Amino acid sequence: MKEIKYADKTDHWENWWHGYYYGAFYIFPPEEVMKEVDALREKYDPKSAGFCRAHISLSEPLNKKISASDVESLRNDLSSMNPFEIKYGPLRTHPPYPGVTYTITPENEFERLRKVIHENKLFQGVELKRSKIVPHMTIAEFITMEQTNELFDELKGEVKSGKFLCKEIVLAVPNNDMYFNPIISIPIGKG
Repeated sequence: MKEIKYADKTDHWENWWHGYYYGAFYIFPPEEVMKEVDALREKYDPKSAGFCRAHISLSEPLNKKISASDVESLRNDLSSMNPFEIKYGPLRTHPPYPGVTYTITPENEFERLRKVIHENKLFQGVELKRSKIVPHMTIAEFITMEQTNELFDELKGEVKSGKFLCKEIVLAVPNNDMYFNPIISIPIGKG
């Protein structure tokens, strides 16, 4: 496992950023999907785009450095699953919270993956605050409710849905500028 470089200049970070210091696990779509979604994020929510490329949030943030044995343990746990097809779209909103996202299905497979990850020793003692958040891929989140409704109306007939094979999870860790960089990929299944 390559050495992870964690942020070393965090005095300018907003309070909530510190909770993500050790990173979290995400699903990153293939590059061609990521480019399309990134273009929307950069246009409609540059703040969100400034944190990370297009992604589907998967786990709670880690509360400690990840070790090679942690990665191996998670790899073993994920070998019990099979890669699965993720469908993204149609667009949705999440009242009363602002934002426009892609719907992610099948929820049952996503929840199974999330459960396998959170049952790993790496997450012992970590409170599952996000377990009730429906799976989604964000286009815009740092906007008002009024902007949410306008953006949803503008994009709902213009943005296409699609699908891709989910065959790995990715640990992404923020740098000094709070930009999440993909660091470690762990395969799903025996691959």
